[in-house]
Amino acid sequence: MFKWPEPPSPAAGDHEVADFLELVAWRDSGMSVVGLKQLLGLLDEADYADGVPEENPIDGSVEHVFAEVERRCDACSGAYPFVIDNGGQSLRFDVEDGNDSHAIYLFLLLATRLDMAKDRQQGEVDGTKVFEELGAQSARCYLGPRAESMVFGTAAGGDGFAAKVDDLCRRLGEGDGFDDRFGGGEKTKDDKLDVVAWIPFADGQRSKIILFGQCKTGTHYKDQLTELQPDVFCDNWWCSPPAFTPTRTFFVAEALSRVDWGRTASKAGLLFDRCRIVDVSDTVSPGVLEGIRTWTRAAAVAANLPSLP
Repeated sequence: MFKWPEPPSPAAGDHEVADFLELVAWRDSGMSVVGLKQLLGLLDEADYADGVPEENPIDGSVEHVFAEVERRCDACSGAYPFVIDNGGQSLRFDVEDGNDSHAIYLFLLLATRLDMAKDRQQGEVDGTKVFEELGAQSARCYLGPRAESMVFGTAAGGDGFAAKVDDLCRRLGEGDGFDDRFGGGEKTKDDKLDVVAWIPFADGQRSKIILFGQCKTGTHYKDQLTELQPDVFCDNWWCSPPAFTPTRTFFVAEALSRVDWGRTASKAGLLFDRCRIVDVSDTVSPGVLEGIRTWTRAAAVAANLPSLP
């Protein structure tokens, strides 16, 4: 899995090369099929010596990459910050000043292709914490106007684990509070639970749709897709079980390819990748958006990319 500014390896998947194409188009305001082939070493000496005629067929692998870009454009539901030009022969960076969805997409792109172990802190903002806040609000947007959400994980800070479980049960009207009957609660931070979203009823009674979510930036999360087990979490830490078991939900900054989707979703549960997050994040709070913009502006400058407007 490549990290910017290094190019992807010859064995990289289409979704990885598509990320590289987007980053280069961001850096250079656009990138053509021919330019991408040059950067990836797909042109031979004759191509360089004689020029590449317009009718030269697209290399198969590059064609697949541009097909992946078109898929992302559709999946983002009109909120994709790039424009496909020249009959699918080039990609143009077209971020709009003040477009929140564009800012969210670029934040997620950088949160995938930078090294979030050392680059997570930008502009005095922790990108992984902002991603958890975005995940919570994306889940709320997805569930609809009645929905509520919260950050439960380490990004929430504040009180210890027991107090956070008590607060969660109070908000949900489920579980009857924290129970440490098996021990270990005093050493637990979040037990893999990062965000929670639910649809409340006016009666405040048990039995409602609840999402338990885990959030991951970067690309090294495939062995963590099943770590969060909502039924086990509730059994371990709640005084009483929920009437309706929460749904396991997984948020990733990466844009997954169609090839990887089914295999990943079968483990992750309700899956939100980059494009799905952008698709549903139409009412993200001003505070979270400000954190996204601050982090992305600083991270872009550090990565030798043009800053956001």
